[in-house]
Amino acid sequence: MSVFCLATSPAPAAAGSVNLQLENDSFDGASDAYYTQGLQLTYAPDAPVSWIKNLLPDAYQNREIYSQYALGQAIYTPYEVARSDLILDDRPYAGWLYLGGSLKSQHLLPNSGLLVVERLDVQAGIVGPSSGAEQAQRTTHQVLRAYDVNGWDHQLKDEAGVVVSYARKWAHIQPLGDSGTGWEFSGTLGGSAGNVATQAALGLGIRLGKNLYTSAGVSALQPTTVAPDFGAAMVSGSWFLFADWQTRFISRDIFLDGNSSKPSHWVEKEPQVSEWRFGGAFAAGRYYLSLYHARRSQEFVGQYENANFSGIGLSISF
Repeated sequence: MSVFCLATSPAPAAAGSVNLQLENDSFDGASDAYYTQGLQLTYAPDAPVSWIKNLLPDAYQNREIYSQYALGQAIYTPYEVARSDLILDDRPYAGWLYLGGSLKSQHLLPNSGLLVVERLDVQAGIVGPSSGAEQAQRTTHQVLRAYDVNGWDHQLKDEAGVVVSYARKWAHIQPLGDSGTGWEFSGTLGGSAGNVATQAALGLGIRLGKNLYTSAGVSALQPTTVAPDFGAAMVSGSWFLFADWQTRFISRDIFLDGNSSKPSHWVEKEPQVSEWRFGGAFAAGRYYLSLYHARRSQEFVGQYENANFSGIGLSISF
């Protein structure tokens, strides 16, 4: 399974950028199973946010803070989607439709030279039939003339959801000569809280590329799309190859645990889930192109196989 993601590097005078990301487990020929699709449309203004600094500690007063706004949907299904009965030992059918906002910043630690990248994400939305997940999947299958998916009668009930996530990356960038090319070695810590997901996360990563300082970013945590984040200052001609690993320690996952206060289908989740990704990216003018492959370990007891998904995205600055 591979994930492809397109994005743009904002030009210096641009007003912002719009990015569309699509992740799907069928792009490499696999059938619908587990995390089967994620779709997210984002808008990122080019200008930094100033008003938020009044709410932040003094350490942030001299840093530029950028914002991003998102509309997204995620779809989850069991492995055997042709069955119409309730599959007790497989994950529930579920959808998640959300609006989100993000704040991002980065700075250099003066003594160590480490680059620190931070992001805060807030998402609010709806889980259940009102998420439109069933209609989205059925429409896709009709367009592609694919098989029917028959078990949506057993999906999670409607429930309003909120999740707040924070992630921080520490990156050491080592130049290779005077060409602008270098290595980046990084570590990440983060976590989420809410009725949709409550978890802690840690990760390690490596990148090789050109202009790495301008493309530094830290990816959002599930349940949003997990495409690489490339910061706010990516410049044309930049490129990088990357590989990373992340593990999450999970206390709450509504898509496995079921509804918070309504009777619903649920399975016994794994308390620890790991994910591996590798890929590459480059910027050309106002456009940004990247592709990555991701593989996720078993998320619940009795899972038939590891989850794999692919994706594609397009972003343009203006």
